[in-house]
Amino acid sequence: MLHAFIRNETLKVRRSVVFWVVAAVWGTYYSNVLDSIASLLVVGFSFTSAWVFGREYTDRTIKDLLVKPIPKSYSVLSKFIVTAMWNILIALFTFAMITAAGAVNGAHGGSADTFLRVFGTYMTAALFIMAVSSTSALIANLTKGYLAPIGVIFVIIIVSNAVVQFGFGPYFPWTIPVLLAKGADIGFVSVMILALTAIAGFAGTVAWWRYAEHK
Repeated sequence: MLHAFIRNETLKVRRSVVFWVVAAVWGTYYSNVLDSIASLLVVGFSFTSAWVFGREYTDRTIKDLLVKPIPKSYSVLSKFIVTAMWNILIALFTFAMITAAGAVNGAHGGSADTFLRVFGTYMTAALFIMAVSSTSALIANLTKGYLAPIGVIFVIIIVSNAVVQFGFGPYFPWTIPVLLAKGADIGFVSVMILALTAIAGFAGTVAWWRYAEHK
């Protein structure tokens, strides 16, 4: 049954203009360095998480999902899975554009090992960003739309600059992946902060759907 929900959510995304607009817009930033790209992915992934969950409220389809005699966990999991798939496609597309830009601009001296190392670091940072973006899904449900979480993430980006300037970047969930993308070493504490933030967003979203089921 879960695969049917995943297929349904995937079709929603594919048929939406938003999916194709995001894919096209992100390609314009491929010439930036990886840390700048990582900062943009924070915004992009937060948007996809907020939109996939928030659109159910703006389209007024949330009630239809809640009244159906099916486990609400299936709906939540399918949305998170489809969001992750969408974000991975964005991350891969962006990295491909960065690589293509380097080739076009005549970048030389790279090796296969260097390429794999950079790609591994980039994708790890992208996965970390996906994890903390679960908080946007939670905010979308709490505020019953996707505008509030989008506004929150822009505030977070502004705060992130101050956090890094004061040396607290390794302890702020949304700056940790960016630091990793820049090549900085992150410790156990940073990983735990990321994990707890991701769990809070995911568990909070699941709990909200269970609570909403009884309203």
